[in-house]
Amino acid sequence: MSGSAAPPPLPQTVGVRPARLEAFSDGVFAIAATLLVLELRVPRGVGDLAQTLLDAWPAYAAYLVSFLTIGIIWVNHHTLLEHIRRVDRPFLYLNVLLLLWVAIVPFPTSVLDEYLLSDRGATVAAVLYGAVGLLIAVAFSAIFFYERRVGCSRSASPPTRQGSRSRSSHRSLASRSTDLRRSSTPSRSSRRRRSVSRPSESDRARGPGSRTR
Repeated sequence: MSGSAAPPPLPQTVGVRPARLEAFSDGVFAIAATLLVLELRVPRGVGDLAQTLLDAWPAYAAYLVSFLTIGIIWVNHHTLLEHIRRVDRPFLYLNVLLLLWVAIVPFPTSVLDEYLLSDRGATVAAVLYGAVGLLIAVAFSAIFFYERRVGCSRSASPPTRQGSRSRSSHRSLASRSTDLRRSSTPSRSSRRRRSVSRPSESDRARGPGSRTR
């Protein structure tokens, strides 16, 4: 129908607090780091267990490098979100792009473990692993520069409760000091009353009879 009104547009995600974003990101980081340990297989049916474990050093090296990589990215991501007071829709999409490459880290880790000592596939495995690391760096840089351009930092936010409390405490201390000064300093009327009520030294010397005269 031509006379029907158009539906109202959906509200955009503007000024969302980063609490849910940080919780979702922490979950992806934790799962990606946990999946790395599944590549450490237990050797079965071997004669020399110590030598077999030593021969599996590529798996240990790949696990260590990948776990440290995810851990460093998590630390930088957490530090960045500590300075963010709001996130918008583009910021959410850029964060999803970062998590996409973080979640795929166990796959190139497994490929590198499998083909690191081979003659044909070692180069391809290393290039694949490096490419995923490069994509993670690009995604994180995009988040950082977007935050710098848009200005989501907490420095532009209104004063916090702690700042308002400190200011109110300073004001209360100043008002108390002012009240103490006022109470310690006598007023002009009280000075006049004291001067009128106190007899002078000449009156004291004359005695009570001199006043009646």
